[in-house]
Amino acid sequence: MGVPRSSNRQLMAALVFVLLLSLVAGCSSAPRTALAPESAQLKSPVPTVAATAIAAIVPGPTITLLPAQQRVSLSPSPTLLSTAVPRPSVAPAPVASDTISAFTSASEPPALPTVWPGSRYPQLFDEIWDTVNDNYLYADFRGVDWVAVREEYARRLAEVADDAAFYSLMAEMVGQLADQHSRFLPPSAASAEDVRASGHEEQVGIGVLTVALPDAALIQQVFPQSPASQAGLLPRDRIVAINGQFYANVPIEGPVGTQVRLTIARPGEASRDVVLTRQLVEGRIEPLIHRLDDNDVAYVAVTTLWVNDMGEQVAEELTRLEQERPLRGLILDLRGNPGGWRNVLTDLLSPFVRGEVGTFFSRRADQPLVIEPGPGPDLQGLPLVVLIDSGTASYAELLAGILQREAGAWVVGSPSAGNIETIYAYNLADGARLWVAQEGFRLRDGVNFEGTGLTPDVPMTFDWTRYSEALDPGIIEGLRLVNEQYQVVK
Repeated sequence: MGVPRSSNRQLMAALVFVLLLSLVAGCSSAPRTALAPESAQLKSPVPTVAATAIAAIVPGPTITLLPAQQRVSLSPSPTLLSTAVPRPSVAPAPVASDTISAFTSASEPPALPTVWPGSRYPQLFDEIWDTVNDNYLYADFRGVDWVAVREEYARRLAEVADDAAFYSLMAEMVGQLADQHSRFLPPSAASAEDVRASGHEEQVGIGVLTVALPDAALIQQVFPQSPASQAGLLPRDRIVAINGQFYANVPIEGPVGTQVRLTIARPGEASRDVVLTRQLVEGRIEPLIHRLDDNDVAYVAVTTLWVNDMGEQVAEELTRLEQERPLRGLILDLRGNPGGWRNVLTDLLSPFVRGEVGTFFSRRADQPLVIEPGPGPDLQGLPLVVLIDSGTASYAELLAGILQREAGAWVVGSPSAGNIETIYAYNLADGARLWVAQEGFRLRDGVNFEGTGLTPDVPMTFDWTRYSEALDPGIIEGLRLVNEQYQVVK
């Protein structure tokens, strides 16, 4: 996942940096550099949000950064929850490489004012601004005057006194694009993002993964042998209060051995309080896969594509189910899924479709998305239902849309987020990370649902988070459709 880097630019970057060190003390203004950020392929050494994603989920430990950018499409925030706010957006037509020069991002901007002799801030500022200027998907920056943005933030850069203020300023500058995709992360947030991609959660807390809702934290996964597991907490339980306060105002994590009181609301039951003792918890982020009511319809809930090996995990479980007894249908639950890695997207598509399914486009080139056979069973032609909602974003939306168009899947629920642009990661020398929206996507029939979202075949507006799995109207409708399709196929 990534775009080609220019080795020439990196060589130039190194030479310019050395030159800067020798000259900066005598410079009256900080020179502009042509540094291209060091890109990195976020790839977990251990097979793996939302995320993310994207609000309150921070998965596991180590990750190796390889020397190649990795493509990823995410929802607007770095944690595993979050929905993008749909907005109208007109994607540009792809531009042939020989016409790029007529499309230049912006005119040559003015040089930065001097900040402090030897400061790295001007260099990092240039690196961030240039990367957006050179790679942003929209040549007109969607109406944002990117040169004027540079001038404004260059002036404000002179007032920066420390790293925290600098990172805050850069996040604000990139936020001027207001595209719900591009963003700047300080080193600490970038490290947390790397940990998430590994798929291994390590926390001092109670052992749950949650997604933030307006009124509660919805439990998505409970780790075995954790305090939450021992207390009987289950997926779909809602944490509405922590120590008597609104859940979002109090951290659920804390020192080992300390107690935390949770107010839990379970679908169909009265709320209750449980007191748990925090401990170090390690667990793995996994899909939820099982047969529904012991019949031959599989239920596959995937909460994030951020986990590097999520597709492999799904393939392994589907293979196991097929070996036990052939499936006659499948319900894929992508509700609340904020998207993630492109390799996970292709892995999850591979059991159901083959060949070219659409095209990624940028200012420089088109790249078809071609699906090859994967490690899982061949389920082409299997009756298929996909559940979505407004929290289904980015590559999760593409997954649903491609299955709808290419695999004949019924899509059930409410329109998805309309947030499908691909963003690329640029890792900076100080450990910070810049995400830039660089690619759009259109299906084979030309449809691009950026800004509009995917339209369900069967609209349903209920709040599924307030139902148990057995009474979930979406799953019930999915079973009806699968059985109906199965009778036709049979």
